[in-house]
Amino acid sequence: MAVLSSMAEIPERVYSRFITKEVNAAGIYLVTLFVNGYEFPVILDDYFPVVGNRPAFCSSKEGEIWAMLLEKAWAKLYGSYMRTEGGQTAHATQHLMGYPAHTYDHKNIQPAQFWKELVEFDKRNYVMLTSSNSGTNEET
Repeated sequence: MAVLSSMAEIPERVYSRFITKEVNAAGIYLVTLFVNGYEFPVILDDYFPVVGNRPAFCSSKEGEIWAMLLEKAWAKLYGSYMRTEGGQTAHATQHLMGYPAHTYDHKNIQPAQFWKELVEFDKRNYVMLTSSNSGTNEET
């Protein structure tokens, strides 16, 4: 999930989603997501779907579980992992971080002006994400 890596650039963005701050023997965690601008608690366990011996969805090279927990919270909010496939990154950003989001369509971008905006957004420490439609055509 691209949103998670963008959040991780500033660890406090990730840390603030967790009410349960430490790995625990009970395997129960409380995290918060944003629904319509309000923090919403989500209770999770640390059982994750696997394929073979590997997590079925996101994972961490360092063996951390924070990304899998946030992904599971997102899936729980929507009823299943399958219902979270696809969509706009801005939608996930709003739920994970509670910030307003804006989407640019590449067909409507003036490159020089867009670059100036990106530089300004970076100076302000905005979260920036990219995504593309799935498919195999040249435009994608």
